[in-house]
Amino acid sequence: MDVTHPSTGRRAGLSQAKITQAAKTLTREHGLENWSIRDLAQHLEVAPSVIYHYFASRDAIVNAIIGQLVGAVPLPDENLEWKAWFMALAQNLRPVLLAHPGVTERMMYGNLSAEMLPILEVSFRKLHEAGFRHYAPQAYTMILNTILWIITARNLRSPTRGKQRHDLNQMVAQMQVLAAKSPTLAEMVQNYFVPLADPQNEDQMSQEYFDLMMESMLAGLEITVLPRETDA
Repeated sequence: MDVTHPSTGRRAGLSQAKITQAAKTLTREHGLENWSIRDLAQHLEVAPSVIYHYFASRDAIVNAIIGQLVGAVPLPDENLEWKAWFMALAQNLRPVLLAHPGVTERMMYGNLSAEMLPILEVSFRKLHEAGFRHYAPQAYTMILNTILWIITARNLRSPTRGKQRHDLNQMVAQMQVLAAKSPTLAEMVQNYFVPLADPQNEDQMSQEYFDLMMESMLAGLEITVLPRETDA
């Protein structure tokens, strides 16, 4: 006779959405790669096998997380000029992805979802409006990769990285030894890395760096890539 074990079957009140929400919480607290199915099950107070009634694998949960996060990002006003539109999109993405360390790395490896399609569609409309045709795919990937790389670099300093965390104070201490022999390095250390290592400055300086990188990328596309459309 078959026996059903309630501890390993589907649970009343549990759903894919609830599991994904719990996984997002663990991602905020520990980073995307630092929790397991067992951790997730413990958080939800169920047996690990219960999770597999809703998701085939951990990667499926990760994809659901990415889908929820991207789907929650508001799209900027389409009436904005193309560079202003992409700048606004970057600002909308940044806090969401910063709050979930590890997600940008997965996205760079191609872990995208259907929720990304609205961003893709409007992005190409804005690029086409600006005059990009042949180089529109390159322009889009350059913009998206810049957003993801900057956020990834910032999240290297997240406490969720544990022993792999990028310790700015340790880096400054190492640089200062060499800075005694290099006025240029000394200038970089004192005018950038020392202030950046101060927790009171880090958020503001990181935001400024993000803005400068995005503005430079978009201006570069307009100056360097857009004129090539006439020759394509």
